[in-house]
Amino acid sequence: MILEELIIPALFNGPRGLGNGGYVAGALARHIAGDAEVRLTRGFPVAVPLTLRRTADGSVSCERDGVELGRARPLALDLEVPAPPSLEEARVAGSRYRFIHLSDPRGCYVCSPLRTPEEGLRLFCGPLAPGRSNLVAAVWSPGRVWGDARGQIFPHHVWGALDCPGGYAIETLAPGAGSHMLGTCAGSIRAPLMAGETYVLSAWEIAPPAGRKRFMGVAIHDATARLRACASQVWIRVASGDGAD
Repeated sequence: MILEELIIPALFNGPRGLGNGGYVAGALARHIAGDAEVRLTRGFPVAVPLTLRRTADGSVSCERDGVELGRARPLALDLEVPAPPSLEEARVAGSRYRFIHLSDPRGCYVCSPLRTPEEGLRLFCGPLAPGRSNLVAAVWSPGRVWGDARGQIFPHHVWGALDCPGGYAIETLAPGAGSHMLGTCAGSIRAPLMAGETYVLSAWEIAPPAGRKRFMGVAIHDATARLRACASQVWIRVASGDGAD
């Protein structure tokens, strides 16, 4: 059953010409009640009509010209989330931010410092002090442009915010390990995020690497350390640090 036509706006890119993985995952996950797992098998081109279909098992498939790009399915996310860093720790970590997602001239819509607050989420993760469960952290105060009339941040932008911290955690854990793309994201929004409020984002390693895969967790806590959203991710190495791939 065809649900709708999906077009990823060019503004919400990650790599050049492709949608940010978190945004794309959120665009599929909004058709799943509750938690969802989204597997991205190919890049999602921006500004191109895509087809969303409901399959017999309740999953949602996204296709272009009959080729599946990704699929979302219901999932009860069971994720052990470490205690978040304090606001001050997250601010200090953010001051150590080093931009890595720059295949597009504007950079990724989630983490690029080249974008205005109306063009990007401006989420700047940096490394925490050694010895912490969390590898990176950031402080984020989303603006009203990312929410509805009540100021509630749209879920697909929450999924977008859950994306890049995992990539920055990989870079912190293994500098020079190569380029990685988000392959699978299982996400849960526990409570709405509101424009103008302050949040702490953090990311950690869930399990040791396996081949090209790395397994990361990402969480969003509010200023009182209440968990608002979290994700379990599988990242796929697409190019080695020495250019061998």
